[in-house]
Amino acid sequence: MVLLVTGMVGESYTPWRWLPYQIAPATDQLAAAEALLSGLAQHTCPALRWYTTPTPALVLGTSQRPDAADRAACAAAGISIHRRSSGGTAVLMTPEFVMLDIVLPMSHPFYTSDVTESYRWLGSVWVATLDLLGLSAQLLTIAEARADAQALDDLTRRACFGGRSPYEVLVSARKLVGFSQVRRRQGALLQAGLYTTWSPRQLPALLALAPEERTLLTERLAARVTSLADLLTLPPDPPTIMAAFATALQRLHGITLETAQWSAAEQAARLQATARYAPYLPYQQMDNE
Repeated sequence: MVLLVTGMVGESYTPWRWLPYQIAPATDQLAAAEALLSGLAQHTCPALRWYTTPTPALVLGTSQRPDAADRAACAAAGISIHRRSSGGTAVLMTPEFVMLDIVLPMSHPFYTSDVTESYRWLGSVWVATLDLLGLSAQLLTIAEARADAQALDDLTRRACFGGRSPYEVLVSARKLVGFSQVRRRQGALLQAGLYTTWSPRQLPALLALAPEERTLLTERLAARVTSLADLLTLPPDPPTIMAAFATALQRLHGITLETAQWSAAEQAARLQATARYAPYLPYQQMDNE
């Protein structure tokens, strides 16, 4: 079946490729994001994809060493440890963490060299998406984000959702949708994620922290982060979220989404990137990583 979001074409000019929703391990999903970005060398239009993981995985940010994770705790819980190419600190992928990748070629009107401003349109679409789901959301302004960053303690910074960036989305003063991005010569990869269900205890339990630090980080995350289950009696499933986002894109920007498949070149790039995002093994040395 072809999924097509119809409407007047605005800034998009041509339909965006909508790749299949996928549930796959963290290694595959991280590699797929890299492959989607490399696909801009072949495709001249933006593309997006939605995905989740079947089991939890701890994904460290680009600024963190592997010893930021408590390897013993992760091994005991059966949770793999990875590093991503976007974002500064750790995020916990779970089956309840719904993620979105969007790639933009440099020629697209949404692409901007200003890293901060590149989130503005995406944040606005998410606010409209959440409105369709029955939630009143707010964009974090640049001034608010900078003030928050200046006041944020080092412990809370260890969690990606503990920090706040301009144009990320808050509901009831707590972060619901987080952003990150990667830039290459082909264009930009914008990433968004939100939890349908979330516990503030999960991530601190997997980080290399003293017991009192875990307790404190849990308390701080509980005050700063939220999930759809915290806000709605019946949180929407991924297909409902995807449909609302597609509708918001069409209403705000006249963007048409057309289902597509991974090209042979993208599949090859995905396979090639798999080793890069493989989980750390318990016996791996952490020095020089």
